[in-house]
Amino acid sequence: MVAGFNWAVACRNGIISFWHSRFFILKERWLHKRLEIGRSVTFLVPVRGGGRGSVKIGDGNHFGFPPSPRLGSGEILIQARRRDSEVTIGNGNWFNNNVTVIANGKITIGNGCQIGDLVAIYDCDFHELNPATRNHSPGPIRPVSIGNNVWLGSRAMILKGVTVGDNSVVAAMSVVNKDVPPNCVVAGVPAKIIRHLQ
Repeated sequence: MVAGFNWAVACRNGIISFWHSRFFILKERWLHKRLEIGRSVTFLVPVRGGGRGSVKIGDGNHFGFPPSPRLGSGEILIQARRRDSEVTIGNGNWFNNNVTVIANGKITIGNGCQIGDLVAIYDCDFHELNPATRNHSPGPIRPVSIGNNVWLGSRAMILKGVTVGDNSVVAAMSVVNKDVPPNCVVAGVPAKIIRHLQ
């Protein structure tokens, strides 16, 4: 027996993951233009979409983390909202509870990322700025790209048109409205570089 391994917890998590993954697939595959889920993907909280576009989830992703804070069920939203929208998630990422990813255009997340609780990633503002036309469209749509081995801290918000470079860290509660270079730490509202990583 492996020291520290809890078979009861592993069994419970397996059952929870099986239930949430089957529910997600059964509900969402009829709505989306395309839905792909890789191997060894774990769903420890409910995941929903509700969009009509394409969602591709790579191998070895983990959705939800029971020991962390959560609102309600900890539900995660991954939504390719329009028929031509795309959300692509690479391999081996960890998504904490209550994460929101909404694409009206395209959002790409690389490999090996850590996404903190209540992180929000959007590729548009959902409304126009002009008061006369505010409810006519989602406003400008610009793709978002999260690189490999990126850490997005708790409650960080990534806005339209942003690229976060490989290995970078976005501090908790930061609002990122400009590109983040690789190998650095950004923090604040709006986020600014506070440290370079080796």
